[in-house]
Amino acid sequence: MNDIVLYQFNSITLTNVMKPQYLLDETACRSNIIRGSDEPVLNFDSVIDALEFCKKHNLKMRGHTLVWHTQTPLWFFKEDYNDDNKYVTKEVMEMRMESYIKQVLQFIQYYYPNVIDVWDVVNEAVEIDKGKYDETSTWKTRTMYGDNVPNPWYETMGQDYVITAFRIARKYATPEVKLVYNDYNTFMSEKTKAICNLVEILKKENLIDGIGLQSYLSPTWPARSTYSDAIKKFAKLNLEIQITELTISVDTNVSEEVMLEKQAKYYKEIFNIYLNLYHSGINIGSVTVFGLQDGFLFYSSDSTKTRLWDHNLIKKKAYYSILETLKTYYNKYNNNNNI
Repeated sequence: MNDIVLYQFNSITLTNVMKPQYLLDETACRSNIIRGSDEPVLNFDSVIDALEFCKKHNLKMRGHTLVWHTQTPLWFFKEDYNDDNKYVTKEVMEMRMESYIKQVLQFIQYYYPNVIDVWDVVNEAVEIDKGKYDETSTWKTRTMYGDNVPNPWYETMGQDYVITAFRIARKYATPEVKLVYNDYNTFMSEKTKAICNLVEILKKENLIDGIGLQSYLSPTWPARSTYSDAIKKFAKLNLEIQITELTISVDTNVSEEVMLEKQAKYYKEIFNIYLNLYHSGINIGSVTVFGLQDGFLFYSSDSTKTRLWDHNLIKKKAYYSILETLKTYYNKYNNNNNI
């Protein structure tokens, strides 16, 4: 698998282990409280191997993610780092946020310079489901998620938490590192508008470099024109567009052969959209596919069929459809058959 990654890709993203849940050390945080300090303590063991791999092979990594309402332990927001206690004050939470982001960025930039070239600073902070967002917010700040679970960042810091996170990230990130806001269902018109409103606020302080569109798509949803139009709207903000978690679900009510043919067709459609928009002048800076392999070997219960390689790491028709789409585009505009 490592050989595939190194040959086929120029950047990777860690799905989970770079999220706060895996970096925050609960025991050490509580020990700090006893010593009179409210600073959080981090442990980077979960990400060292991947960072070393990237450093050794000159492979870039996307930092994912600094601030997210889920996969950040609830105790991080509570007095004495204890689940059973009250939420801390806004001032304390701002300090914890700054300390956390500072430690993450400075550790990686010192020990692994130039490995992470982009950070998803805040993930999924915009919500359009009624009752789950702040109605006073022009960008519909998420207040709830899942089955009406409170967003702990909002509970402690209000809608300011997103802007504050970007200010802190800009303060400590090296100049060449891009800062991105990342979200799902970005093609839904109400959400597109809300994200644009948020980005306009961030742009006023030069806090953001790009917009991450996760892009979990189905064979028919959204309509391809709707998806394309949303990208065009985001492009008007004059920031880089990054496709961060591309996944196209498959038809499961057909034979395996038909499913693979259709999947290849869907990926071809989507990559044609990207290439045509790119040729029109829209700054699509990267495309990241979510996952590498169907039925990942280390998870016996993984029945995924959406990847570009099958369970045995054999390239699927979807892989070849993307390759041919790229070749066609390159040859059309570069008059060169060698790609």
